[in-house]
Order: sequence, then C-alpha cells, then structure tokens
Amino acid sequence: MLKINAEDYAIIYDTREQDIFIPQILRKNGVQTIRRKLDTGDYAIQYRDGYIPPVVVERKACLDELIGNMLDNRKDADGNNRFIRELERSKQQDLKVYLLIQDKDYYLKLITGEYRSKVNPKAISGMIISLLAKYPNLHIIAVDKELSPSMVYKILYYELRENLKEKIK
Repeated sequence: MLKINAEDYAIIYDTREQDIFIPQILRKNGVQTIRRKLDTGDYAIQYRDGYIPPVVVERKACLDELIGNMLDNRKDADGNNRFIRELERSKQQDLKVYLLIQDKDYYLKLITGEYRSKVNPKAISGMIISLLAKYPNLHIIAVDKELSPSMVYKILYYELRENLKEKIK
C-alpha cells in the first residue's frame, strides 16, 4: 500500500472558481492548496515533484447550474458551447473528469423536473446520459455541499495514489 503524506501534495483550485468553501475547508483540515489557472476543471492535485495526474473535479453548485451550462447557446464554429468544449478537450487529453454536483438529490430532481429550466425532464436526463455515453472519461457524483470538500479531497488523493502506483510498476 502506497502512503502519501500531507506535505507531499497540494490541491490546485482554479483562479475562476468562485466558491472558496472547498479550499477553506481543505486548508482547515491541513491540506495544502494552490490557486492557479486550470485549463479544464475546478480542482486538480499536484505531487511534490510537480506531477499532476490526468484527473480533475468540475464543481457545479446545483442541477440548475449544470442545465444552464448544457443549454448555453453561445456556441463556437463547431456548434459547441464552453461546457462541451471543455468535455471535448478532456477527452482528447485522456483526462478523467469527475463532475461534482453539490446536491445529493440531483437525480431525483432531474427525473421529476424539480429545476428552474422549462425543458422536459426526459430531454434533460437524456442529454446528461448521452454525455456519459459520449464521454467515457466523465463521471457524475452528487453530494451535499457540506460533504463536497471531503469528496474533492478523496477523489483527487486516491486518483493520485493509483496513478503513482502505476508509475512505480
């Protein structure tokens, strides 16, 4: 079993990340954080030698934010909005993306239509499931906001640990 000490890594959070709740809680619990621009995602992890495993956490405050991102009509020449361009970029880079939705009832709200958008629940859930099918590197995790710092930490720590094990082989 590979043990990584707290001083051996830091969690990077993007300069555009507006919710500083997660970094504050991480620091309060003794986790080093670095604020730096990330091309993809809101959170990543860096090992002491500068190694950053190919994984990020993209945070969404709620289902409404995700739907808003998916339905954003500001598109590029290829017809993709910023959210889809980010998923395309991550797929091309073999980057694993954990989409963290800060609402444990996300799926229930999704299928019952308990969100602001007037789009049919079947259409929205179909769009989200289609994203998972099109982007096998995408994983959706829903958790209460209070638990999100712990989830970000665990995802990134264990991804780092598994990546380092592979590098050692």
